[in-house]
Amino acid sequence: MTEAVSTPASCASCGHAIDGAYCSRCGEEVLDPTKLTLRHFLTRTVVHELFNFDGKIWRTLGLLLFRPGFLALEYAAGRRRAYVNPVRVLLVAIIVYVLAQGGSGFTLGSGGLRLSIAPAPVSPERSISGTFFQTDRFGILERMFVERFGSAESASNELRSRFNRMLNVFSTPLSFTAVFLVALTLYACFHWRRPLLVEHVVFAMHYYSFALLTLLLVMLAFRLNAGRLSMTVMLAVLPVVIIWQIVYLARAIRRIYFAAARSRVASWTVSAVAAPVLYLLNSLFITVLQFAGAAFAITRL
Repeated sequence: MTEAVSTPASCASCGHAIDGAYCSRCGEEVLDPTKLTLRHFLTRTVVHELFNFDGKIWRTLGLLLFRPGFLALEYAAGRRRAYVNPVRVLLVAIIVYVLAQGGSGFTLGSGGLRLSIAPAPVSPERSISGTFFQTDRFGILERMFVERFGSAESASNELRSRFNRMLNVFSTPLSFTAVFLVALTLYACFHWRRPLLVEHVVFAMHYYSFALLTLLLVMLAFRLNAGRLSMTVMLAVLPVVIIWQIVYLARAIRRIYFAAARSRVASWTVSAVAAPVLYLLNSLFITVLQFAGAAFAITRL
């Protein structure tokens, strides 16, 4: 005879008295020991979240990619339970991006000035001079390194590996904080439209998540080809993705800050101008943060 599972008298999260399957105060589900098995987790939780196309994951992903600014508006309006939390979306996007990244970065510009459009995790086997080339085209970091350790070209494998590990410890995580600098920029420009800083932070997190996920297309194009063709394809796909990101940003700015504007022409004009400016500022933030992280890594070697 199967013994019935007793229902706890109080909620495990808030301590409120409960008499059903869920807490009436905080919504916490009553613990059922039969749901703690690996089989239940794999067959119910994982399968439900991945293959339920009406679930939070796919709904949030579809809106994030194809409805610019919509999720930020939903968050500001208090409609949040139907979507994945923006912090979780950003963390997942960062993890997927870092795991898929091959150690090469995406940059804008040429010659003496290059701006990183996304953080670039560093491969342990990468040369120190190659890292300097991507992070600092003005030679400041190289001069710092030479003063302490001599030529970067003659650095030992152990020193190179240690330097690249330090970069991944400091520089890469630091560069992801550019999302908050973007939020502060949005707040400075549009606080007269939306006075709460958290609304700008949520918008920045959603846009940053979108940007990282769309760059996966470039990585995919790079891996599907080999040799010279891979670089040719990547150089063809990257501008398309960058244009998509800027257009997405313009539409999101217009939807979030100027949806109620009287003049559609004026609102679209402001949004179209603000988007590439903000895009360049974001690239500048990432580049400066990567430089600061690399400089700090040199001092800690």
